[in-house]
Amino acid sequence: MKQYLFLLFLVCAAPGALAQDCSKITFAPGASSGEISGRVTEEKPMCFTFASGEGQVARLQLSESNNICFTVYDVVDCQDDFSFRTQNRDYTVLIAPFVRIPDFEEFTLRLTIK
Repeated sequence: MKQYLFLLFLVCAAPGALAQDCSKITFAPGASSGEISGRVTEEKPMCFTFASGEGQVARLQLSESNNICFTVYDVVDCQDDFSFRTQNRDYTVLIAPFVRIPDFEEFTLRLTIK
């Protein structure tokens, strides 16, 4: 059910979400992970991009909320913890609520690339 609601949201919101400027996730020199915190609403999801090399493993983890999930375009929909082997390219991550929320949801997204 969670994934169905999020997919419905993406059908309606993805063009607008992709049109906005996505923040780029970067790491401190020598680091292999980083965190970003923020808040989302139904009308205002957040998007981020990150780059990776061929054959690395990226792991994204959401915390601080049970009502939001992330989608990595062309990889996976509506997850709160997911790892995958990367290609040499940029990835776009959309963070949005998967159920109706009255106001906003706060989150922390951790990205690790090894």
